[in-house]
Amino acid sequence: MHRRHTVYPVISLWDDERNFLLIPVSRMRLRIVFCIPAFFLLSSLVFAAPPIITGKVVDERGAALHGATVTINGTPVSTDNGGRFELEASEADVYMLVYSADGHYSAVHSYSPMELSWFDSGGRSETPAVTLVAKKPGRVMLAFGGDAMMGRRYSAPYFDEPALIRDDHRAEDTKALLRHIKPYLEQADFASVNLETQVMASRPEVNAPKSYVFFTPPEAVAALRDAGVDYVTLGNNHSNDYLAAGMSSTLQALASANMPFSGGGLNEEDALQAYRAELGGQPYSFLGYVGWAGNFTPNQAAGPGDKSGAALGSSENIERTVTRESRAGRLPVVQYHGSLEYADEPTLVTESRLKQAIDQGAVLAIAHHPHVVQGFEIYDGKLVAYSLGNFMFDQFHYATQYSYMVYVWMEGERFHRAEVMPIHIQGYTPMPATDTVRLKVLKRTQELSARRGVALGRSGGNGVIYPHHSLVQPAVFEAPREKGMTNLYAHDWSRTIGAITADEDQRLRLGMNLLPTGHFENHHLHGSPDRSWIEDGAQAVVRTDDGNHVMTLTVPAGTEEERIGMRTFEYTFEPGTPTTFAIRARVDGAATLTAYQQWRGRRDNRTEALLGNTLRSIGQVRLPADEWRDLRFDFDSPRVGAVSYRVVLTVRPEDNSRDLEAQFDDFTLVEWMTPPLRAGDLPPQVSAEQASHVDVR
Repeated sequence: MHRRHTVYPVISLWDDERNFLLIPVSRMRLRIVFCIPAFFLLSSLVFAAPPIITGKVVDERGAALHGATVTINGTPVSTDNGGRFELEASEADVYMLVYSADGHYSAVHSYSPMELSWFDSGGRSETPAVTLVAKKPGRVMLAFGGDAMMGRRYSAPYFDEPALIRDDHRAEDTKALLRHIKPYLEQADFASVNLETQVMASRPEVNAPKSYVFFTPPEAVAALRDAGVDYVTLGNNHSNDYLAAGMSSTLQALASANMPFSGGGLNEEDALQAYRAELGGQPYSFLGYVGWAGNFTPNQAAGPGDKSGAALGSSENIERTVTRESRAGRLPVVQYHGSLEYADEPTLVTESRLKQAIDQGAVLAIAHHPHVVQGFEIYDGKLVAYSLGNFMFDQFHYATQYSYMVYVWMEGERFHRAEVMPIHIQGYTPMPATDTVRLKVLKRTQELSARRGVALGRSGGNGVIYPHHSLVQPAVFEAPREKGMTNLYAHDWSRTIGAITADEDQRLRLGMNLLPTGHFENHHLHGSPDRSWIEDGAQAVVRTDDGNHVMTLTVPAGTEEERIGMRTFEYTFEPGTPTTFAIRARVDGAATLTAYQQWRGRRDNRTEALLGNTLRSIGQVRLPADEWRDLRFDFDSPRVGAVSYRVVLTVRPEDNSRDLEAQFDDFTLVEWMTPPLRAGDLPPQVSAEQASHVDVR
């Protein structure tokens, strides 16, 4: 009999409100014990019947809000004296819950059926408690989204996909792209995004001498305004892509849509002006900057005379403009476009500029440009957001699709509270993130913020940031007794793993899934198909008789093989890291499956690399007919020579005289974050905040 080694024992109980109670037994340091029940092992578990959705609504003191209204997909229900609600919902692809109460800001949280199954207890789905923020004089709710454009692949997509913005339907198509995020923007008193494009009806002949240039149709600005965006910053590296002609066209489109802006202009003096707005009776000033001018001529920074461009965020310009607004008795809000693309941390230049802005009087500092989300910091009592990622963009790789908006409640110059609202840019369309994408965004944000002393609380599906520094409560993880790989999706994302309980002969490692949409349950959500997977006519995502979604593959008679897998390359991997590709598969005739890595070199054209770069085998297996099998292929990610890679599988029938039908589910690409671990505290060099899977040996 194996002896179980535990670390700091606690007694864990649920009270009658399903709050998790922690009673330490032998140590003063609180820990949480959690384990993974067997029914959480399949990510594709969904409800067989419409769910009964329950939950609780509280105020910021934790007191129950009696008589609050929770509207679930249009059906309202009121909370009881304990702030609780319950409703049997009709079957749906997604459940949008709108929370409202007199004297409070409303909130919107969305959940998928799979996500509700994680919360299931006795036939009821207990959604996380939602905190509503009270309205009061001088308090305002701001909302910020990241990089936004509607050009390039929106109207001229890759691989013969349908255009999302048609030339003769621009107004209706641009509004349609924002309809799923509109309810989340409209909650705020004032919402902003970074307009990372010039705006014009057609492409001019002359552009800046740079690798990538963007333009977006004017109808997109009106669509942003209609969706609830109240202001855009032009302080970025694409607001001068087509030089003065493009800037003039952009300014005309903004004026026509009555869209306020700052951060760019036809000359330096105009670009460095603030947009001034009275919000909640308070005088706010909004400033935008780009962090670098560019090493080309003409560059992207506005200059003297008639040199168009973005406001350059030099130390001198930030000091001069922020001080100007502060001395005028105003409250400066700074947005800065800088750092490195796809990085986890801001550059020291970006961090220094944001903190300098606060030192000069800014009450809030927001950054963007990396196209992936980064963490938060509380600096001198003020909130700093280092990268919001994308809000609406056509980037063709994975990590840039998982992003967030941030809600910030301010009381004049005082930061009161913020909430991280995860979004998913699926098929280039922004929508509220649910289930595995939500977890990926929040876990990443939690880890990167914890490095700077900020822990995220929880309100419904959002992460919460408070104005004071807080510590993450580490949890004790009880390892499954079964060998193999298990997901942690049902685990509360805010409870990070600090220690392990395991048999003395067990070893386990923790990793994160780079492909959170591989369960296919949300593939067609909101009518915007996920473009993560190869779909060249042989593949299709379908719903099976048991209610789950799978990818099917047809290998026609006479065809040697067909393939499935990642449509494009993964950029944000850790080189030279143990990695596992796992998948569930079933074929109706015996076949051989071969898994491959395909690399893209630093100088390779992406399209050419996808079509022609070497396939490097990472494993092969023979599948018998009519049996679901769990397959895994272990390999090391590229150490050198590749800036990105993907995994594809080929299916070769043993008998190709007839059609072969195959089904696949739960595509998983896990990058392992730890070496094999024994029971005990995690080593100090190990970070497990982003863990989505555990592998027991």
